[in-house]
Amino acid sequence: MILDLLVLGLQRASELAGPVSSPNSFMSFQDVDTETMHPIRLYQRYIDKVFMVFRFNEDESRDLIQRFLTENPDPNNENIVGYNNKKCWPRDCRMRLMKHDVNLGRAVFWEIKNRLPRSLTTIQWEDTFLSVYSKDNPNLLFNMNGFEVRILPKVRSSMEEFSQKDGVWKLQNENTKEITAQAFIKVDEDGIKRFENRVR
Repeated sequence: MILDLLVLGLQRASELAGPVSSPNSFMSFQDVDTETMHPIRLYQRYIDKVFMVFRFNEDESRDLIQRFLTENPDPNNENIVGYNNKKCWPRDCRMRLMKHDVNLGRAVFWEIKNRLPRSLTTIQWEDTFLSVYSKDNPNLLFNMNGFEVRILPKVRSSMEEFSQKDGVWKLQNENTKEITAQAFIKVDEDGIKRFENRVR
């Protein structure tokens, strides 16, 4: 819990939890204003894995990248080298390693890593994946509980119709009943290895 508070900050942690008299439901906020007033929109920790969703406006992302590059200059654009990508997806479905998006991903990692005191714990770049959704990157990629997930919003889909096949979920807005995105799901490499080991 101490690590959660350090990563979130006391103010955002309080907003996520809600008031003591009426705590918020899991992964929800009291109102839209509270949700949108801070870049951290979602936070979930599963044992030692942290899942976070940030939403930055142009000024916030520029400021974060600038602070990161001031501390970690990159004159030869080497930040792209070694940037983790989801190679389980076809090349056109992976994150496109554009300079701005790569720098933003590395800056977010740097920011979160610096919030954790080394005497308690740290996070490793090799074990981290940061997917940036932007004008250049239409997919949101992550893996959770043995599954690789790729979310493609309807507005970014080049196809007219959504595909109807196994491993594809339609994500629907509960209020309007409109299908807003597709989630493509497949078992990840670790999940397959665990299954094989259990069978063996």
